Amino acid sequence: MRQTGRLTARMRQYEDYVNSVKGDEAGKLTPEEGETTRGLALRISRAAKRVGKTADTWVRDGSVYFVVS
Repeated sequence: MRQTGRLTARMRQYEDYVNSVKGDEAGKLTPEEGETTRGLALRISRAAKRVGKTADTWVRDGSVYFVVS
């Protein structure tokens, strides 16, 4: 299945978020208008899987936090 340019760019954006978190750091994303914390957490988890990693996500105070291993 061929991905659209916009979808590919969004997938790459989340893969970059995953790759930017090092060691014992936690990443943090806050939903923008029209986004949900659940959607952000799902996109982070899927991006981690695509790059061969695992992401643990949790929501606190309206933001999504994640660590990658």
